[in-house]
Amino acid sequence: MSWSRWTDPRRLIGAAVLLVVLASPAAAEDVTACGKFKWPLATEKSWFDAATDLKAYASGAAVGELADGALTVATKPMAEIAFALPPEGKPKPDKTAGALLAFDKVVKPGRYLVTLSDEAWIDVVQGGAYRPSGEFSGVHGCPGLRKSVQFEFADAPLTLQLSSASAPAIKVAIRKID
Repeated sequence: MSWSRWTDPRRLIGAAVLLVVLASPAAAEDVTACGKFKWPLATEKSWFDAATDLKAYASGAAVGELADGALTVATKPMAEIAFALPPEGKPKPDKTAGALLAFDKVVKPGRYLVTLSDEAWIDVVQGGAYRPSGEFSGVHGCPGLRKSVQFEFADAPLTLQLSSASAPAIKVAIRKID
């Protein structure tokens, strides 16, 4: 190769831009923060990144059967939501939004991850009672992922309740893990 090919201004500019992006502390922080979850969330991240393909619901919507995948739910003031049971999370004065989704059936009972794109408290109600949460993993500073909680779902209708949120819409991923 000739020297002039290596000194082409377009190549030099491209190389400089690449170095700036790779050396950016913010990009490094994001990658580091995303790696701090207790379990891998690459599947959920890829679902959330395909945001234009996500089905969007209003709070209170009936979703149908619960299946692996992601969706977006619009939040509204918690005072306007008829929760199946009062949220278990302690109310936060600066986070007054929430959402409710009703699933008709859990086709495959078992352990699931419920992952959110933004901060909110997660309650799952089945058979008129809270489903106890299992392990929890939450990270600040990971773009598009905020928390993930494990739940055991039975073969019955299920209500997903989100509370103490501030975002106008939250992406929710649900994935069977056993």
